[in-house]
Amino acid sequence: MVSFKNVTGAISKLDNFNNWIRLLCVLLAVAYVLSLGAAYFWVFDLFRHFLLQYALLAIVFVLLALVRKLWPYALAMVALCGLCGYEIISRIDYVPPPSAEALAGPGLIKVITYNRHHSLTAHQEMVDFIKAENPDIFFILEANETHAEALKKDMKEVYPYQLLFPKENAFGMVAASRHPFKSKSVTFSQIIVKSGLKNFILIAKIQIKGFAPVSFYALHAPPPLRSWFFEQRNAELDHAASIINYNHKDRNSNIVLLGDWNITPYSPFFTRLLEQTGFKNQTTSRFFLPTWPAQYYSFFQIPIDHLLHRGNMTLIDKRRGPSLGSDHHAVVAVYRLDPVAQKNNDP
Repeated sequence: MVSFKNVTGAISKLDNFNNWIRLLCVLLAVAYVLSLGAAYFWVFDLFRHFLLQYALLAIVFVLLALVRKLWPYALAMVALCGLCGYEIISRIDYVPPPSAEALAGPGLIKVITYNRHHSLTAHQEMVDFIKAENPDIFFILEANETHAEALKKDMKEVYPYQLLFPKENAFGMVAASRHPFKSKSVTFSQIIVKSGLKNFILIAKIQIKGFAPVSFYALHAPPPLRSWFFEQRNAELDHAASIINYNHKDRNSNIVLLGDWNITPYSPFFTRLLEQTGFKNQTTSRFFLPTWPAQYYSFFQIPIDHLLHRGNMTLIDKRRGPSLGSDHHAVVAVYRLDPVAQKNNDP
């Protein structure tokens, strides 16, 4: 026989469950509202990078609220899902996945950007991955001396043209190419904030015979976990845009801007970068590739590693590579170059 105490206890548990639904719906809505202030305060910026997670959680809360007949909360979550979905979809520049024929033939250039954690010192997996992918050029971020030694020892034969700038902190970088560098340089940003971090942009230019050259700009911006890092990250993106626009007056020049910028496409500062430079942030998937933190399920990951392009080049393929023990996934992109080599006086 069911006692009165058992019935009242069950009702109390249901009421508590309803309250949890209400609370979580409110917290999710607050997180989204705070994200709208990303341009003004560094803490609000941290909320801006999880729009996809907000949308997916909102769907879950819609279903829960409907089951519990919490109509206002169900309606609010539908609205939140719609807002987040619109913001995501409006930013995606989708290119259909390539056919086998599209990935063959002349004029293709493959690029890899990979943030390999600076604490890692054994790199055979990285070497094997790069050799298997066989890119024309690749960039390794967070590179220390062990990363540089791996390139010199194990990859010099295949990638004889190397640009090595390792550091013992998380902001070293190395690059290597199968093609000769037409030019290469390291440009310091001169943006030094409270942290004392002196950062740089790695610049390299290569040319595949019969096609226009491609200039690469690689940047590893600091994570915006303090107000001064927030300011430095944004200033370094602006600085990269200024350098590129100064060096390349012709918008038809082939340029790739890449790296780990600790920012997602949902940020107003990312939007500003695209507006300043005319870069395309295209993808061959229906969503932005989540790259960090690689040690967690994809639901918890956000897209902070990027490959943008502009000029007479077309994105053919972009996909997420392995993490190989790092906290970032590699990103692999393939472009098709215009066969007509234009006059190019860029540096």
